[in-house]
Amino acid sequence: MSDRLSRDELDRRCRPIFERLLEELGDRYHNWLVVVEPESQDYFLGQDDYEILARARKKHPKAVFFTYRLSDNPAVDFLC
Repeated sequence: MSDRLSRDELDRRCRPIFERLLEELGDRYHNWLVVVEPESQDYFLGQDDYEILARARKKHPKAVFFTYRLSDNPAVDFLC
C-alpha cells in the first residue's frame, strides 16, 4: 500500500473490517485493540499496542496499519 494514503482514506478502507470485527468479537474482547492491514484484511488483537504492532509488522513489514478499540465509541489511531 502506498504511504501516500491519507488517514481518512485508510480509515475508509479499514472501517468495514473493524465494524465486522466489532460485531463478531466486541462482546468477548470489549476494549481490546485491533490493528487492521487493509490490503490483506488481516487483523491483530491484543491489549498492548506495542506487542500488537510487532506481530503486525512481522507479518507485513512494509504495510500501513490502522488501529481501533473494540468498543461502541472506538478511538482510532493511524499507525505506519
